[in-house]
Amino acid sequence: MLTGERRRTWSDAQKLAILSEAFAPGAGVAEVARRFEMLAC
Repeated sequence: MLTGERRRTWSDAQKLAILSEAFAPGAGVAEVARRFEMLAC
């Protein structure tokens, strides 16, 4: 579904930080996505 919002671009450093947090023991992927404003929830 398209919302009309622009797609974001992430630097390599940002991608690494996001993945590191998402795959850390006990991490919740949805919470990481919210923290990096990937979800509109």
